[in-house]
Amino acid sequence: MRALPQLGFVEAVKLASSRILDFKGRSRRSEFWWWMLIVLVANWTLTSFVSDLLISSIIATIVMFFGLAVTARRLQDADKSAWWVYISYVLGIISNIFVATSPAMNKMMEEARSGFTDEKAIQKIFTSGASDFGISFIIGLLFFIFALIVFFMCLKDSEPQTTEHGDSPKYVNE
Repeated sequence: MRALPQLGFVEAVKLASSRILDFKGRSRRSEFWWWMLIVLVANWTLTSFVSDLLISSIIATIVMFFGLAVTARRLQDADKSAWWVYISYVLGIISNIFVATSPAMNKMMEEARSGFTDEKAIQKIFTSGASDFGISFIIGLLFFIFALIVFFMCLKDSEPQTTEHGDSPKYVNE
């Protein structure tokens, strides 16, 4: 078996974008990382111009959906279950929705925009929204843990042999 050359930026982006809704099969690391760079830059660019938490969360959820299929294929290429990324994505959506719809979180964002000038207002927000902050922390922590697991799984090299998800896109038999 020999490894094929790494995909360049343009090749990787073309390949990933042509399979944007294809959750079956396998994707190489280069395809995954170049495509995720595009998705993350798009996400950051689009959400940085929005001040409303709910709208920003909706935009982030939609943009990150475009990285879901390539991540599932990347995990399958490393012979891991795609369920890891599905669970991570759902936890991210729940976290985004909870933060965006929490009155305490919205009040804290308003206070942050004004530069945290009123200490009594901040204390009042924390005490009145303690359960919101606690739930948000737990959901966010679960999301972070699953996202970190997915991240490290995506670093793993391709399985050279054919798996239940198809032939290796990296290694060829000679």
